[in-house]
Amino acid sequence: MSTHDQNQPRTPVWVRPAPGVRQPRFTREQIAKAAISIAETEGFAALSMRRLAEELGAGTMTLYHYVPSKQDLLALMNDEILGELVGPDAEPDIGWREALAGLGRGLRAISRHRPWAITVLGSKDIGPNGMRALERVLASLAGTPFDAAEKLELIALVSYYVAGFTAQADAAEEPGEEWIDGVAAFVTSRLETGEYPHIQQLLEGGDAGAFVRRLDNRAAGDEQFERGLTRILDGIGAELARR
Repeated sequence: MSTHDQNQPRTPVWVRPAPGVRQPRFTREQIAKAAISIAETEGFAALSMRRLAEELGAGTMTLYHYVPSKQDLLALMNDEILGELVGPDAEPDIGWREALAGLGRGLRAISRHRPWAITVLGSKDIGPNGMRALERVLASLAGTPFDAAEKLELIALVSYYVAGFTAQADAAEEPGEEWIDGVAAFVTSRLETGEYPHIQQLLEGGDAGAFVRRLDNRAAGDEQFERGLTRILDGIGAELARR
């Protein structure tokens, strides 16, 4: 996806007013939804300003009037996706653990059928839905002894965990049996030196192939995700108890 003018200093999209016409042809929400639809049906790599303009029935240069850069488009997509986390109604007060767990599971649900969404959610342009999502989690942390920076670190910790899990579990390329057999043969030859007793203990009945498959996190599922999330939350809880 090209950028309209990479040499011009960029102002966050949410700081700028929407296109100044009484009845704009496209709203920011419409543009974001169209971009997300393309990424979902054709893949994120297929998303370009030209393809988006075609989807909206507009000229590419006309679209730049609404979305001057790739970063602006990602910001709009980011906020549209984050709207799925908060929904239309505010939730009742919940504890910090439930809020952080809900954040992790919500991000995981989004990324499950949109692995590319993690890239989009990395946009630093915080919009209306992003602020609502952040406010909700911060409200749950209000009664804790964590300071402002630590609260943001906890939110980032959960977000980074989901991003890493998604990147591994949803990797596009899946190893074939020939590759697995090759790695298994290498592992077996190295184990014969006796230098890796702890790795040796991980092999079930000496099956190096099963060991290699276990290393491949593409097979990771919901149970593994929940175990990892629980360990993170337990660690936060332990720190709270120490304080």
